[in-house]
Amino acid sequence: MKLLHLLLAGLMLLMPLSYVASAADDDAPARTKRSAKARKAKERDVRKAASRKKKELREMGVKNVRVKNPGDWPRKVSVPKDTELAPGPQGGPGFAYTSNHFLYVSPVKLDAAAQKTVARLCECAYAANKAIGGEIPVPRATAERGDKKFLVQLQPTMEAYYAAGGPRNSAGVFLGAFRRPANVAPGTPQVIKEEHIAMDKVMIPFPSLGIGANGSVVKEDIDTHALVHELTHQQFLLNNLPIWANEGWAEYVGYVPYVGEDLDFDRGFSLILHAAKQRADRGALDFDFSLEDFFTMDQQTMYGYMPQGKDTYMLSVMTVAFFVHLDGKKGVDAMKAYLQALIDGKPADEAAQELIKPHRSIARLQQDFIRAWKSKKVKVSFPKK
Repeated sequence: MKLLHLLLAGLMLLMPLSYVASAADDDAPARTKRSAKARKAKERDVRKAASRKKKELREMGVKNVRVKNPGDWPRKVSVPKDTELAPGPQGGPGFAYTSNHFLYVSPVKLDAAAQKTVARLCECAYAANKAIGGEIPVPRATAERGDKKFLVQLQPTMEAYYAAGGPRNSAGVFLGAFRRPANVAPGTPQVIKEEHIAMDKVMIPFPSLGIGANGSVVKEDIDTHALVHELTHQQFLLNNLPIWANEGWAEYVGYVPYVGEDLDFDRGFSLILHAAKQRADRGALDFDFSLEDFFTMDQQTMYGYMPQGKDTYMLSVMTVAFFVHLDGKKGVDAMKAYLQALIDGKPADEAAQELIKPHRSIARLQQDFIRAWKSKKVKVSFPKK
């Protein structure tokens, strides 16, 4: 009898397990169906976002202008499929989140949609800069970082952003621990230590990301220029380049629009051209220095022109775009040689000869630069050499 009771007890224990297993098996098609439905909904959302962005560009008057791209230059860079979000290290003030290559810290808790917005854009920018680095020898920070993640510090309001050191009238900032000493000429090689790289951070306010002060998304269609610009400073070791190349490369990637979940390089030049035409129309591209002067200009001088209504930032990205897109293969090769010369430790004026050499003289290069932009209906002027 005792043996019979034990057998009956065993059967009773097995019955619920069998039922649960059967129920789970029955639910598998439903889960697959829900997963497929969620995937299709996400794809629709991405298509809608892309459609809205294209409409916004058209309403801005941005015309899609095709230009020649060098080699395997990226056309569209998508958010990597393996992008994952996870909670960050706990114990510090505020909240922390991580994605594949980034650590995000915020004094305010971000909801799931806000976390996704920030992380997917940052990972897309990382993938875009990696793609550029495969074609052009722009020094990248990844080798020096080891397994350290890039730090992005979020501030809930503009007031909090300014209080934490964000510059007035800016929408984001890269705060690099490495700074070239004032008495060292641009282009002079500097030792960038691991502790400098580890301390680098991008600081961005919620309003620049379409996020409200409560940590929720309030605006889906945002201008990503500021964040992508600052991420490019962070991911490339631009601080060791002459200031025009430093800002020129960051601006170049910053102008690439985020369409859906793609950084659309095909439309990047179109936006640069659109902005250049606007600056030219108000005389912001009429300069009292030569292109040769610009190649060796220090940061204080370059920034000093901006309050005077002379857009040296625009000139920096136009210079990058000229060599990469408007000057044919010789322009791309010249840019590669220039950046490699800087990486090899040549002073800025020596390295600049790599840009000049294919045109035989700086006067000829300046003429070709003016002519190339004039062909795109952008008037830029320098004093004649």
